[in-house]
This record gives sequence, C-alpha cells and structure tokens, in this order.
Amino acid sequence: MNTSITANAEEKIARFNAEGLHYNLVANEIYKKYSYIGDPFDKSFLEYIIAGLIVFDLGPRMGSNKYDFDRGFASRLDSKLRETKQLLEPLMKLSLAQIALQEHCDAMMTSCDTLAARGSGGLHEDQTKAFHVGATKILHFLNPHLFIIVDRHAARAFRMFGNIPFRNTT
Repeated sequence: MNTSITANAEEKIARFNAEGLHYNLVANEIYKKYSYIGDPFDKSFLEYIIAGLIVFDLGPRMGSNKYDFDRGFASRLDSKLRETKQLLEPLMKLSLAQIALQEHCDAMMTSCDTLAARGSGGLHEDQTKAFHVGATKILHFLNPHLFIIVDRHAARAFRMFGNIPFRNTT
C-alpha cells in the first residue's frame, strides 16, 4: 500500500484531467476573467462565479433563477459578497504561501460561515440547508491563490495519509 497522497501523481492528474475536462475549461475562463477584471467583487464577475458553481455540480442547490439579480441566486450571492467584502478584501492579493493564517483565520472562517449560512438570504435554494461546498468554491473563485478546492477524495487522502482531520460539511 502506498503511504503518500502523491504516489502516482502524474497518473492521477491525467485521469482527473480526462474525466474532469469541463471543470478545467470553466475554471480557466474564470481565472482569465479574474485576472482581467482585477476586482473579484465586481458585479460583472458574479456570472463567472455562478457558471463555475453550476459546472462544479452545485446548480441544483442554487435554484432555477441562477442569474437573476432581482430575486434569484445572483441576488443572494451579490448580497453575501457585499456582506463579506470588508473581511475578504485584505486577503485578495495573498497566496497560501504568503498568508499569516493566525492573523487572518477569523476573517476567513467568518466569511466561509456567512457564505454557507442557511436561513433567509442563504445561498442554498432550500433555506433550511447550508451551502458549505458552494462557499468553498466561491472563496476559491474569489482568490484561487489562497483558497484551494479540496474535494472529498482529496480530503479522504489527507485524512488517511497525512493524519489531517476532516469535517464533512455535506
């Protein structure tokens, strides 16, 4: 048995890239828009975040009016981003290698909790459910250099091989 999550990394990456082409295509367009626009809180970037969430299989949780800025998901997302902007803005130019985690931990956790929150104005169409997975994807699209996407398979590998705790939020 391999004792490293990086064992056969090239093979694993090639398999993911073949099976997950749609993820990479949309993510690359989001990253291009991110670089071009410069301000991930700009309203014109929201439709790219929404497209990313749809492609990353969160569409059913967002409801039928995904791009509706009057009363649909886009409206709720815009509201949540305005609510978290002050906390997140100082983090937008930092990478995972640069950040002082202790210094920014509260802002990161509060922002994630705000984006995932259930209840009135929550991002999940079913207001009784939280939007944890979507919150992590949104944070990634806001700053892909800081907020990495860790799916359940990677989380399981970190838990098994790195003894890193994992809390299932689905």
